[in-house]
Amino acid sequence: MPDASPPPRKVYRFKPTEFENVNDVRRDEPLSLHETQPRPDPGIVPTDKVRIDVRDLARAAMIPPAASPPAPARTNEVHTLLRDNAARAEAAGLNRLAEKPRRRSRRKRDYAIAMILGNAVLLMGTAIMPLFGIVGLIIYNLGLTWIMWFVMDDY
Repeated sequence: MPDASPPPRKVYRFKPTEFENVNDVRRDEPLSLHETQPRPDPGIVPTDKVRIDVRDLARAAMIPPAASPPAPARTNEVHTLLRDNAARAEAAGLNRLAEKPRRRSRRKRDYAIAMILGNAVLLMGTAIMPLFGIVGLIIYNLGLTWIMWFVMDDY
């Protein structure tokens, strides 16, 4: 059986470096957009003589548009009705806020319950392993006190 010849080697190349010129802009034209563009800017002007550059777009964006003064507000019957309603509500006292009565906090009660139950469980653990129980009591009491009185808000 004759040995088969190796397949031909594949040749890999980069894509062509030329870009498709969609706008039909000639490369010998000047790079500045300002020689042919009238003021004020009429918008997008279709032309094949000007090559648009990023710097020209940045310069065009830096020019602020001419701002017109705001038109004076005209009063009509809706404004009159709204003013009358606001005056009536103010006279009736509907816009005044009453201060809420302060309610009792449940934090002291919850702290006492958590302290009693947690210490009872850890005291039972102290009877089994005294060193771990004592350390657990210290960590639990300090942690619960820190969380209940310094971290949490009044609830």
